Amino acid sequence: MGNRQWDTVIKIAYILFIFIVILILRPLTVLADAERVSLTPELLQERIKSPQLQEGILTLDLTGLEINLTAENNEFQDDFYHQLQNYFNRSDQAIGLDFSHSLIKGNLMGSSLGLSIVLSPEALPQNLTKAERTIIESHPQFSDRSLEPMSSVILLRGSLKLNQSKITGQVDFANTLFLQKIEANHLNVGKATNFNHANFGRKTDFSQSVFKEDANFTGTQFQEIAKFNEVQFLGEANFYDSQFKQSADFSDVIFNKVVNFSHTSWSNTTKFINANCRDRILFSNSIFSELVTFVNATFEKTIAFRNVYFRNTLNLKDVKLLGIMDFSNAEFFKEKAINIAGFAFDSDGAKILGNTGEMAKYMYLNSIESNETVLHNFIQNFRDSEQIPDANQLEYKKQKLTKQQLSEKIIRTPYQDYWRLSFIQKVGYWVLLNVLLLLSQYGTNFSLLLGVGLISIGYFGVLFWLVDRWRRRLPTPIVPNLYDTICMVSSASSLLFIGILEIFNSAEYPLITLLCLSLILIPIPLSLVTLMYERGRYHDLMETSYFLLDGGFRQLQLLIVRLPIIPEFHFFRDRFTPLVWERRWNWLNYYDFSLNNFLKLGFNDIRLRDQHLPGLISALVWYQWTLGILYIALLFWTLSRTIPGLNLLIYLK
Repeated sequence: MGNRQWDTVIKIAYILFIFIVILILRPLTVLADAERVSLTPELLQERIKSPQLQEGILTLDLTGLEINLTAENNEFQDDFYHQLQNYFNRSDQAIGLDFSHSLIKGNLMGSSLGLSIVLSPEALPQNLTKAERTIIESHPQFSDRSLEPMSSVILLRGSLKLNQSKITGQVDFANTLFLQKIEANHLNVGKATNFNHANFGRKTDFSQSVFKEDANFTGTQFQEIAKFNEVQFLGEANFYDSQFKQSADFSDVIFNKVVNFSHTSWSNTTKFINANCRDRILFSNSIFSELVTFVNATFEKTIAFRNVYFRNTLNLKDVKLLGIMDFSNAEFFKEKAINIAGFAFDSDGAKILGNTGEMAKYMYLNSIESNETVLHNFIQNFRDSEQIPDANQLEYKKQKLTKQQLSEKIIRTPYQDYWRLSFIQKVGYWVLLNVLLLLSQYGTNFSLLLGVGLISIGYFGVLFWLVDRWRRRLPTPIVPNLYDTICMVSSASSLLFIGILEIFNSAEYPLITLLCLSLILIPIPLSLVTLMYERGRYHDLMETSYFLLDGGFRQLQLLIVRLPIIPEFHFFRDRFTPLVWERRWNWLNYYDFSLNNFLKLGFNDIRLRDQHLPGLISALVWYQWTLGILYIALLFWTLSRTIPGLNLLIYLK
């Protein structure tokens, strides 16, 4: 045979093998159904007389049976519940029920299996153990006062096992108190399920079960671990006002219709990992005391967290949202409360809503790597919803993560690459990014930028006053009078105090922000002033101000295109006169010039003369003018990001 013929033979053999495996496996399920024995009154009596010991508990073995509890078999139905109740009531110890691998045709009624008791100390059965009494007394309706109205429940003392069972009708354990664990792995319920106001005293496990119609767990209490992982709720699921005292696991669950978890209490870790919610899911007015995780969950419609208290972290990593996630009036008690790593907006209608200015504050990412799109989508989501403060906060966090990533790259750069242009550019960008983050939170904090401006204007105003008024002491003193000195010191102190207060109220790291601002304002200007006083001043017009005032203007005006030096044309120069030192309010002119030169806004047109002027003073003025240009650019950029509508291009996708 050739190679091609061998390949053909191998393929045919492989196909035959797969076909045989399918034929073998398929009858197994049919055989399992066929092997079920129909439960008769005689067989029931036989099983009652010979209970099995499972995990230290006597258990009535009803496994692998076909139990007909339909209305057509009414006589057997009555006999079935009657015999079980008599058996449980006569027994001094807890008897479990094991329906594993059984097919129950009709309804399974918990009220006909358990014992009805009144929730008061006097009415409790005497054969209860101490542990059982403790569970009963923890019931919220239990009353130890005889004058109060008494509540009754259905008591089921033994464990209940429904592993791989199939129930064609309804399951009704409403108002039932379970004292032992519930095992219902791979349970299949064909009709409605009712655990309304049930109380599970031990571990509850419904893993991989299927509820084909509505499942009602309203007001249910889970005292220990509750497992619903891989459960399929094909109808509506209602957990309204339920309490989960220990951890709850809804991993890989499928909610096919509306799910109501409103007013629920979650006292321990909660998992909705890989959950698939195909309709609305409601958590309104609930409390999560510990970590709640929705990692890789999918929400096709609305998920409501309105008025929810999150006392620990909410993990939304890799969540896929197609509808609306509503956090209106939700409260968070941790600084890093919402993990949004990998979060995806998977439809045009997907959006997150919440209290403006509150949502983004609690969102966090550990790294920007692979999360640039996540942050971009969140920022755009908040801008589309006109939650501009939230969009700005996330933008600030995004740039902080960028700085962190850039810092790590710089640190890891080998020494021999320090002189490469790419490394120098990287360091330059890192410095610029740090300055933008510290002085304006990357254009998202106007209050912080206002504090920076107040300090800068006041600081340069004092410097201009100092170099103009304090010229020499000998031979003829040219110094300011006491009144001017007091006014300048008090006014500069006030501006400095207001600016620092604004920075401390707005900045995330106020001390580092002040240090950054000091490195910009102090070294170069102070060096120029110090050098000028060391050299001394020996020029004409020593007793005349360096600053000239245009007497033709006394109005608030915007002077963006104006330069700080007087014009050269003599017709304009004639309009400028030196500041008069003797005037009582002359000290205000130095702040006016500083405001003109820095913010390009002022009340008078004050400029620097160009004759008999020390070059160091000119350099000081031009240095502030340059800083002012940069500040105005940063100011307009910040305003465009913080005031909706000022720059509409920013909000367009």
